Amino acid sequence: MIPQYQQDFLAQFDFKFPPAYLAYLFSAESTYDFGAAYLIEADELIQFNTDHETDEFYPGYFLIGANGGGEAFAIEKDTGHFIQTPFIGHDEETPIVLGLTWPEFLEFLEE
Repeated sequence: MIPQYQQDFLAQFDFKFPPAYLAYLFSAESTYDFGAAYLIEADELIQFNTDHETDEFYPGYFLIGANGGGEAFAIEKDTGHFIQTPFIGHDEETPIVLGLTWPEFLEFLEE
């Protein structure tokens, strides 16, 4: 059973997060810094996406972090793939898939 606070959190979104990412996001042992790269904590995700005007500038994506060098990490809403795309100049051609799954993306971050 999913705890109520997690159900309330998930009800705010128009897509389903990959389950392995959610397990990581709600884990007490999650690490959010990977050198210069970082991931956004659950309680800051909505504000991070609001601040970056995700609906307007990154349609179809949900931002989850950054590489520390001008590139955003995001989840592609339709596929659940983890991508990297520029904060400035994002278009349909710029996203690069870094992982088809959370474990693949996490492996990329830990390199």
